[in-house]
Amino acid sequence: MEDFPYFFYDPILFPPHAAAMNMNREREGKLRPYSAPNPDLLVKSAKTSQSLMLDVKKVMDTLATSKPFSNRLMTAAQASEKSVVIDMIRKIGIKNEPDITYNPDGIRFDFYPKAGVENCHIIVSLKWSDV
Repeated sequence: MEDFPYFFYDPILFPPHAAAMNMNREREGKLRPYSAPNPDLLVKSAKTSQSLMLDVKKVMDTLATSKPFSNRLMTAAQASEKSVVIDMIRKIGIKNEPDITYNPDGIRFDFYPKAGVENCHIIVSLKWSDV
């Protein structure tokens, strides 16, 4: 490390370019200020996500407590029987049906609220193989 020269930036010897300084001053006046905070959408998103969380909990509880159900789900997914996988998840009794994708390593659930409301979503990704 001692073999490399040490360069010190001295603003007196190397002043910033005047054009760059002028551009910064011009830009300062043109920046738009943030709008006033309005938490309505955040509150709405949080309330919507609470209902999604209930559905996520139902699915995760079923997978965590029922080995036969989990085994049937894995078997159907590995056999590319998507309609069977969707039916199994639907029969759990959830209100918001997730988009389901799977591969040899695991399964992913994308929970979106019902049509028309797109202010939040929850993604759950579970592994079933260490390959």
